[in-house]
Amino acid sequence: MLPVLAVASLSLAGCSKATAPDPTPAAPTGLYTTLRMGTVMAQGGVSSGGTLDIVKTVDGAEFIRFNADFHTDFHTGSLGIYLAKSNDLVRNQRAADPASVLRVGTITQSGAQLLPITGMSAGFSHVILHCDPAQYNFGAAALH
Repeated sequence: MLPVLAVASLSLAGCSKATAPDPTPAAPTGLYTTLRMGTVMAQGGVSSGGTLDIVKTVDGAEFIRFNADFHTDFHTGSLGIYLAKSNDLVRNQRAADPASVLRVGTITQSGAQLLPITGMSAGFSHVILHCDPAQYNFGAAALH
């Protein structure tokens, strides 16, 4: 049991603050409409919650909008944000079908923020909060 805990600790340490890039969220210009919404549910015992939306600007650009109530545990530094076809681990989805996940960007803080989506959100049913180095989900939101 002790070796398993040591490996898990080392894996989660892979998301250290020392290697965390700064987020560069872009704000949409003009008016936008909400396409879908979701509520973040914690995964793997990590405290995560709040709401998010997929929004589209009048010029067609799509964004993930984390609302002011969004929170997660950033003791690990940064998290990769993915659009996915389920709430399963990103590595499992990627192994089954690389097209089942799309990396959107990186966040380093809770609260209101926007991440631009390269391409379209159509075909994806979830937003995943993911520690990329440890390949571990911190939370997921089903999109409705």
